[in-house]
Amino acid sequence: MSLNEICELGVIDLTSLGQSIAAHHATQQRRVCVYDYDDPSFVPQVVKEYKASIEQDDNDAGSSIHTICPSRCMVPSTSIEELAKIISTPRKIIIFGTHNDDKKFDDIWNELKLHLTRGDMVLRWGEEDRAMITNPGDQDNLQFYTESIVSNLSKFQAEPLGIHLLEMVKLEQDRATIIKESGTQDTFVVGGAKDAYDQLSLYVSPFALTGHVGSSAACAHYARMVQRAVEFGVAQCLAEGCDLLKKAALYENQDLGRTLTKWNEGGILTSYLVEISSKIYYKRDGITKKGHVIDHIVDSIDLNGSDTWFSLEATKLGVPAPTVTAALEARFLSTMKEERVDASSILGAPEGADTPSVLKDQISEDLQGAILSAWICVIAEGLSIFVAAAEVGQWEVNLVECLRLWNLPASFLNSEMLEIILLALSENQGNMQNVLLLPSIASRLQATHMSWRRIVTLCFASAIPCPCLGASLTYYDSYRSKILPSSLIRAQRDFF
Repeated sequence: MSLNEICELGVIDLTSLGQSIAAHHATQQRRVCVYDYDDPSFVPQVVKEYKASIEQDDNDAGSSIHTICPSRCMVPSTSIEELAKIISTPRKIIIFGTHNDDKKFDDIWNELKLHLTRGDMVLRWGEEDRAMITNPGDQDNLQFYTESIVSNLSKFQAEPLGIHLLEMVKLEQDRATIIKESGTQDTFVVGGAKDAYDQLSLYVSPFALTGHVGSSAACAHYARMVQRAVEFGVAQCLAEGCDLLKKAALYENQDLGRTLTKWNEGGILTSYLVEISSKIYYKRDGITKKGHVIDHIVDSIDLNGSDTWFSLEATKLGVPAPTVTAALEARFLSTMKEERVDASSILGAPEGADTPSVLKDQISEDLQGAILSAWICVIAEGLSIFVAAAEVGQWEVNLVECLRLWNLPASFLNSEMLEIILLALSENQGNMQNVLLLPSIASRLQATHMSWRRIVTLCFASAIPCPCLGASLTYYDSYRSKILPSSLIRAQRDFF
């Protein structure tokens, strides 16, 4: 085989995205070998159409301006074996069309590994097109890291042979923002060898925004799962704050909309979450023509198996995560709608003179500090879990990169708070014992903790549930306590 026939990239499975990436790099005069696992007979058609489009472009331009004719840069192959022979070593191969099909990926891998050598790199592309998802249960884009086929194959088959197997996992983003803002791309976390990631980035970056979060494919799944748990936590904290304003300060929906809009205008709670929440409170109901949409939404949230993952993982690792666990338990309670209705008429609550009086301006000011403090605790718990899992799994993780990707536009977690933590962690070179101990974070909590305490006290005195705001304060106080009452419990157990 002549050097002119050698390719620098292999693309397996010609999905729409696979074809686009192959065509893009071929037009950049990079030779790409393509193969379709589902239908090898489809490959010549794809190459033929690509060549026709390139030749037409050259004809329109009057003559070819390329040193190497791009029409010859997309090379068909009839088998995985042939594709592997055509690609230069160390091989760089991207596999598409297997995001929701582990068996297909396993079949491709079992055939491909026979033709790979030490140093080769194989990347499994993540979710390609949400419109193509037919099973609603797949829309969360979640897989438990222990069940990741790429992680398991990498650990037990690829790594012993010196082959790098990497995985991309798509982070949750607001699709409307991605479509509206032309510069916003789908964001993926990537797990696997860092050197291999760096070499593959050239081929991936034109089509996706990626970041390397850890040395194992499992890290990509872990980062996505932690992101989801943190999202639940911060959302619950804000919801509790709005509930307090409504019940204790007697805010109407428009008042809440105005307050959240004000908070989002350059304040400490500036965030995507606060922005959309303000719009939600302003939105009037166009169906019943009565009141606001928020008043017609059932206060109950269904759960699925992935929602409990974080708390179970925290328990397994022995890492406290009371705030995120409180968010989960709040969702459990939300599903008990009929029981809550019955209990509301049976179980007592303070009334009249027993209810504390509040100043609207003071409660709004204190609440910002309380929510920010609780949000910081949620992030601290999430990252602590990630660090603990990395120690057990012997992974090298990049927490700074993880936070950067979580904080990109269109991300549910995009916020001033996350920017503050990202800066603090970056200044500490990504090393931490706990986010709460980072100097700039500790000083910020010192400035807001009294507001936090006043808000939680007001919630308790007013019989307004605040599971996350309360749990986060307890976490903070427990973590900073030199002595805890556990000694008495030990003595009690030893007594008999």
